[in-house]
Amino acid sequence: MEANQTPTLPNSAGPPARIPHNLLGEIADFQAMCHQRYQFNSRWDNIMNVAGIAVSLGIVACGVYKQSELAAMLGGLVTAVVTAQRAFPFNQRWQFYRVLDSEAANLVTEVKNGTVTPDQTITMLKAMRLDFARQIPRGSSFRPDSPADGDGDSGASSQGDKTD
Repeated sequence: MEANQTPTLPNSAGPPARIPHNLLGEIADFQAMCHQRYQFNSRWDNIMNVAGIAVSLGIVACGVYKQSELAAMLGGLVTAVVTAQRAFPFNQRWQFYRVLDSEAANLVTEVKNGTVTPDQTITMLKAMRLDFARQIPRGSSFRPDSPADGDGDSGASSQGDKTD
């Protein structure tokens, strides 16, 4: 084993391609938007979780102090919080935007180090923007949108949601 191995860049054929400064600015703006949405969704996810825990503890306290009417009202509030968590998937969204934020940061690093060409940079930024607009995880934007796929998925999810 050699102790003095140094990494080499795969594109050592010549000097790295020059990325226009305004393109680097667009990537930074995109990263800032992703970070802002990440923070928004993370904050609301935390608020919903804390609210659910606090109301649940309130129900327990009402049981201890024989406040059954208040416990029933708090039970309704817990139901509302859980319903809101399902209606507004803040948890999934903050994770999604955190990944996009990291991918944009990685793209900035690649651009600054000259490991990508301007065309590759534009293609990667376009793909990230499309995923941002659709709010779908990276890599899943290439799935075909055929009715047959949608029918199979909806049948499986409706089966799992049924209760007797």
